Amino acid sequence: MNKRLLFITRHRLNESNGGANCSKANVQCFAQLFDDCSLIFPEIDDTSLYVPTRYKLFPCHDGRSLVRKGIDMYRGVVSPLSAFTRQHLSTHNYDVIVIDHSFIASDMIDEIRATGAQIITIHHNVERDYLRDNARMYSILYRKPYVWYGEKAERSCLQASSLNLTLTEQDASAFRSWFKDANLHVHCWGVHEYKPIPDKVFKPRPKGHHFVITGSLSFWQSLMPIMEFLQTYWPCVVDMVPDAQLTITGRNPQKMLTDECRKHRNVTVIPNPDNINSLVEQADYYICPINAGSGLKLRVMDALRNGLQVICHEVSAAGYEHIVQANGMFCYRDKPSFAEALSAMLSTSSSPTDVYQAYRETFSLEAGVEKLRAILLEENILQTSDGLLEKSDVDGPKSAVGR
Repeated sequence: MNKRLLFITRHRLNESNGGANCSKANVQCFAQLFDDCSLIFPEIDDTSLYVPTRYKLFPCHDGRSLVRKGIDMYRGVVSPLSAFTRQHLSTHNYDVIVIDHSFIASDMIDEIRATGAQIITIHHNVERDYLRDNARMYSILYRKPYVWYGEKAERSCLQASSLNLTLTEQDASAFRSWFKDANLHVHCWGVHEYKPIPDKVFKPRPKGHHFVITGSLSFWQSLMPIMEFLQTYWPCVVDMVPDAQLTITGRNPQKMLTDECRKHRNVTVIPNPDNINSLVEQADYYICPINAGSGLKLRVMDALRNGLQVICHEVSAAGYEHIVQANGMFCYRDKPSFAEALSAMLSTSSSPTDVYQAYRETFSLEAGVEKLRAILLEENILQTSDGLLEKSDVDGPKSAVGR
């Protein structure tokens, strides 16, 4: 049977941040398993997207005023796609509906369920933890309804979905613990690249002690761990490696961060770079100090793409277990374990090629498709007779203009 699939994402698919890249990969993977695909996504100005040509595109324009958005927030409408999706479902029928982030279904999960379609929700993290970690960034008038309805949407999707997919096994375990007596269908799918990973040859170069941190430097979940790292852990690096240099780069660094960096002669902040990858590839090692939250810390993949070894807080190692086993990642939980991890990383013999190969094995698009197919077969969403579609029909850019 040829199943009709609707994929709904809240991410802007022309962007290159972690969430958008994750969604692009999800869009690609499903297109290799279903040949009748539709996509609802936030309308963007770009005339093309890296979206499989198999998809029928339905860009959603959110023309609400700020006042209207504020009122809607208190009504439980935390997704700009709600009205558009509701209207779309009144005139289109689907067998499978993929909700790429539980926020999308904040006020309409019952209506989605009423269509009779099998529902698949992709959880990018444990939203309850993420919202609570970052809520203090927002005014209390925005924070209260946003957090409350966000948590409600997450729990509703978990219970209503035929299948829940997570990025890490830790997130899947957390969800199972919430509904111990319920028949909850949760699988760890992981994260994958949205384009094939090419072969790469690393040119020999002398290895120095240039470290790099990347991320969204205004989000509390990133900002505060970086501040702690500078104050508590960076002096340990300098004691062990006197010539160490650190570059911190990302979006919208807060004043408290730039002020702290000025206290260290060997630390540089580069705000809002045009190309983060060009800065990462100049480094020798990558640091991920994020010590809270859930999901998979996607910026770490910037390092792995460039063959860099990573030292990270143990919370940030979730989903990277294969990289740890390959000596591409070294974890710490406190100052003593940080010193041990740093010493081990500096003395290991892993080459950029070794790190890159471990990254390809774990995060390739092909690995993502195969794992998704196995999960869908287990959950009876696909049948054993359903094979992979021709790849030539899937990859490639497509116009985002029109419907």
